[in-house]
Amino acid sequence: MGPRIDGRPLSWGFRFGKRSRKIERPLKQRTFLAARIDQWSREHPRLLDLTLTGLMWLVFGLLSALAGPHAFLVGTAAILPLAVRRRFPTAVLAWSAAAFAVQLMVVPIPLPANIAQAIVVYTVAAHVASLPIRLLALGAALAGSVLAGLRWSTPPEYMANVLTNAVFLGILSVLVWVIGDLVRGRQANMSALREASARLEESRLQRERFVAQRQRVVAAREIHDIVAHSLTVVIVQADGAEYAAEHAQPWDRADAGRVFATIGRTARSALTEVRGVIEVLRDAEPDTGTGTGGPDEPRGAGLGIAELRQLVDSVRAAGLTVDVDAEPTVFDDVPTAIRFAVLRIVRESLTNVLKHAGPHATAHVVVARTQGWIMVRVEDDGVGVRRADATADHVAEPGYGLDGMRERLRALGGVLEAGPRRGGGFVIDAATPVTVLSPSARPASLATPSGGMGRSGE
Repeated sequence: MGPRIDGRPLSWGFRFGKRSRKIERPLKQRTFLAARIDQWSREHPRLLDLTLTGLMWLVFGLLSALAGPHAFLVGTAAILPLAVRRRFPTAVLAWSAAAFAVQLMVVPIPLPANIAQAIVVYTVAAHVASLPIRLLALGAALAGSVLAGLRWSTPPEYMANVLTNAVFLGILSVLVWVIGDLVRGRQANMSALREASARLEESRLQRERFVAQRQRVVAAREIHDIVAHSLTVVIVQADGAEYAAEHAQPWDRADAGRVFATIGRTARSALTEVRGVIEVLRDAEPDTGTGTGGPDEPRGAGLGIAELRQLVDSVRAAGLTVDVDAEPTVFDDVPTAIRFAVLRIVRESLTNVLKHAGPHATAHVVVARTQGWIMVRVEDDGVGVRRADATADHVAEPGYGLDGMRERLRALGGVLEAGPRRGGGFVIDAATPVTVLSPSARPASLATPSGGMGRSGE
């Protein structure tokens, strides 16, 4: 197939720099002259005003000189302020009205320079945000049309000429004002669209940052679970080996070999899982907020009873007695994310037993399925909360382990409860649906989904 870019085959022009210029040159769009002029005018508005003012003075200003020096001065006074019409539209409107009033007094005929008044009306309508000022410009234009009709009309049909001239100039003024107002509205809409686009872009960037942060948090939680469990097993095995080396008579090489084999197997497994988490994090697609995708969703569907028993065996190798009660079909037709969460709950719970329950504790793991829910219970008969330090770990400050388990289940619509057992020890009850629930359907506690499983000893 060959290399591709954006779904298209990679051409020779992309592979070699010299040929790429030859290939890209015919593909370059050629803009029309009008489009280029429009682009230049938008990029250089002040230079455009200066150029327009100079050209108008050379044409209409000099033509107005044919009516006499007074007409030339009035025409020049009407045209030159157009150079700053965008910067000071209201001031230019007032100046233009004054120049027109002087013209009505000293010049008995219309001048070519009177086109400047129409440009001023357009400028105010197009560039002034204040509606009263825009309406003032329209009113001044209509009043000027009436006064011009009265001043420039001639007998014998004086009143008919006045009406004709006033109506013609009034309609022309309204059209110019309406065009300017439409241009202003278009510019306002374009500005609003640009602002909306900027807000959408910022929202997209914030969403990407949120997804990236969420992926980092999930990866950190996964690595915490993996490392905490593996190091606990390693520490227990190492402490046991150290004690046996100092006190056991004689030293049993077979027992030592099993200890070191367990340590090595646990470390290699932890390293493999950490690499898997990092690989998933690198390859994760942006999350859509549905709870799927990203590092929360493990790859592969081979998570089930076999993996659960392997997990329990690794804990047993660390010296903890664990009983498992799980039906072989408990994970049938269950999404991978749910299976993954259940295994993480069991592993973190057994890790806590290893760390806090004491050297002679036993644990009991129950994984059952009832009424569309998977119920998990991990309980131990160790010292639990009867020790002050264990009380702090389990109750006052539950640590990142329990928080991580609750967060994992909450994302899937499940719940978790943990606390001391009556008679000693500690118990963790968790419930997760076989499918991810919507936020409105998620329970607040185990009372709803437990189906009578309850907390032991209560």
